[in-house]
This record gives sequence, structure tokens and C-alpha cells, in this order.
Amino acid sequence: MAAAAAAHPFHYFVGDAAGVKVASRDDGGPTTSLAVVVRGGSRYETAPGLAHGLTNWAFKNTTKRSALRFQREVELLGGSFSSSLSRENIVLKAKFLRGDLPYFVEALGEILSKTKYPHYEFSEEVAPVLVHELNSFVRDPSAVALEHAHNVAFHSGLGGHRLALNAKFASNLIPSYAQQVYQKGNIAVVASGAAQAELEKWTSEFFADVKAGTGVTSGQTKYFGGENRTYSAAGNALVIAFPGSQGGPAFKAEYKVLAYLLGGEGSTKWNAGTSAISQAIGQITDVKAVARHAAYSDAGLLTITITGPQSSLTPASQEVVKAINSLTSVKPEDVKKAIAKAKFDVLAAAEDRSAALELVGQSVIASGKAPQVEDVVKALEAVTVDSVKKTAGALLQGKATYTAVGDLHYLPFASDIGLKV
Repeated sequence: MAAAAAAHPFHYFVGDAAGVKVASRDDGGPTTSLAVVVRGGSRYETAPGLAHGLTNWAFKNTTKRSALRFQREVELLGGSFSSSLSRENIVLKAKFLRGDLPYFVEALGEILSKTKYPHYEFSEEVAPVLVHELNSFVRDPSAVALEHAHNVAFHSGLGGHRLALNAKFASNLIPSYAQQVYQKGNIAVVASGAAQAELEKWTSEFFADVKAGTGVTSGQTKYFGGENRTYSAAGNALVIAFPGSQGGPAFKAEYKVLAYLLGGEGSTKWNAGTSAISQAIGQITDVKAVARHAAYSDAGLLTITITGPQSSLTPASQEVVKAINSLTSVKPEDVKKAIAKAKFDVLAAAEDRSAALELVGQSVIASGKAPQVEDVVKALEAVTVDSVKKTAGALLQGKATYTAVGDLHYLPFASDIGLKV
């Protein structure tokens, strides 16, 4: 396996360690990125705010170590701990020198099986962090617009709020939620820069006390579409969205290519670029528009986020809609350019050890298989001009999602910009 890893440094190997799915790739480098991916993001929570609260309760006191001890030990080893929350997953992460793998696997296993959840700790240490993150969120109109776009597009599940809307929720339910999601069949241990045999060995030893079980489930995601308008004094943002492709084996690369065709970001400094959106809004002052595609386990969302002065957003969004409509007559050279850019970003992200760990873990939990970089590149290379036009045409025939955040007196409705919701 070591020879195979050297020949294919981006390839993830998947195994099982005492009931826990384990995946790793190894390029022989001196550092390691390690993650425990837990299928317990906001779409799975049984009450609002539980996933957000549990994410921020990581690396606090356990029955074996105090939070201070975690801090001192990780500093002595030159590493770091962190946690993050997405709509589908809670991710506990560590970065460290390669030889310290046993300690960090032990520490992450301890968080899952031995964390204490006293109420005073929530009030004193967890709740203030939730409030800070929520305040940062509401001050970012583009983040608020994107959040509402998910709600309009999917309603519940993936459409639920990712963060706790306030710190005064049923925090007493967090320990029971931890018991539901911190289960062997509901997690994956993923490493970049570690030997698979070593990772399986230490996971078998240090995750032995993690509860057996298959964790939580969520209903099949359905796309709805529609419109939402929210006042904000923090700034102005619009999001236009369409249903995209789910991730995993059923991923359709055309949606990723569509996002790069729309683009919005230049490849050189002080240059807006030649993508469809860049050209559409190039003459409108101080406006930025960027297309992205988010692939989830059973759905996807193609989004265009537009920010800028309130007086400029109506003409800018009208031009963006024209750019979207132009995708049905896209030129071959533009498709070729978008594919090349998508391939570069996929391969560049693969070189970053900490990137894509969540995506790999999510796929391993769901299917037992890891998405491979070489497969993504092949899928992108197989995209044709006709398949892009067909996919774009199907999107434009359906309902769009539209959200506006800011001074609503000036921001357009979907019908004002030629969008069908």
C-alpha cells in the first residue's frame, strides 16, 4: 500500500477500524491533517441550535483531560485543534507533525466518547461563542442572503438555519444529541499525510469506547424555489440560485462547469476576467458577483451572490440574469476555458492536505467509498458543449430561487430582473 500511495499521492484508501470507517492518503510529507467527520450538521438536528452548540463544545473538559490540558499538550506538540459546522456535518480537525498521529487520534476519540456536558460550561464558554458567531453572521449580508436562499430552495433539512439563532435554546438537549451522532456508523476518520495501516491501528484502539450505532437520518431533500426579502442595515446582497447536482457517485460535472462559465472572479490582479458574469457587470461600479456550486449528499445548489451599492444592484442583477440566459448558447472556447479552470482548482485543492477532508468523510459515511481526484478530473474532461447547453436549458425551464437582503425599498423583486420563481 505504501508503494501505491507514493504512486498516487491524491488517492484515498478506505478501510474499517473496529466498526469505524477510516480513509487516508499519504504523500510521505512531514505533517498530517486529521479529521473526524460526523454526520450531524444542522440538517440532522432534532431541535434548533443543537449542532451549532455541539460543534463549539468540542475540546472542552472530558473525564480524562481538562480543556487546559488539551491546550497545553497540543501547544507542546506544535499542532492545533479546531471544529467546524456545515449543513451536513460536524468536523473535528487536527494538524500536527507526522510522528504525533497516536496522540491526536486518541484526543479526537476522547472528545467523542468522554466529553462532559455541565450546564455551567455551556453558559460560560459555549454560549458566548455562539453569540459571537451569530453576530458576525448577521453583519454579513451576503451570508444572510445565502442562508435564506437555502431556506427558500429546500425549506427544511438542508434549508434549516445552520447557526443557532440565539443562545437561549434547549441546550440541555446537546448531550443527548451528542449520543445520537457520535456513533461508530455515523462518523469517518480521515487523514491526509498518514499511512492507512497506522491510522486503522490507532483508530481501533482509541475509538473503542465510541458508542455503536448508525446515527441519525434526514428525509430526502426536495427543491422548491421561490423568493425571500429581508431587511438589513449591514449592507445589501442578492442571491440567485438554481438546483444543482448532488455529490458522490451521482455528481454531474456540468453543474461545476456552469459555475465556472458564470464565474465572476478574474485570474489576474486588477482584472475582472472574461467569464459571463465578469463581462456582464464590468461597467457597473463597485459591484461584485460570484457563482458557486455546492454539492450535498442528496442535492446541490448553484448560486450567484451579488453585492454592492443599493443603487447598482438592480441593473447589475438584470445583467447577471442575461448572462445566465446566455448559457444555452455558450461557445465551445468558453466551455474549454471553464473546464480548464475547474480542473486546476480541483487539483490545487488536492495539494492542500486540509482541504476536502469533510467531503471525503461525508462520502465514506454514506457509501463506504471516497471520491477520488482523478475521477473528478475525468468527469470534467467528459463534459461537452451540448451537455452544458442541455443542463443550462433544464435549469432555466424550472423555478429559480431569489433572496434579497438590505434596504428593501431599493432592492429589486425577482420579476424586476426577469427571473422566474
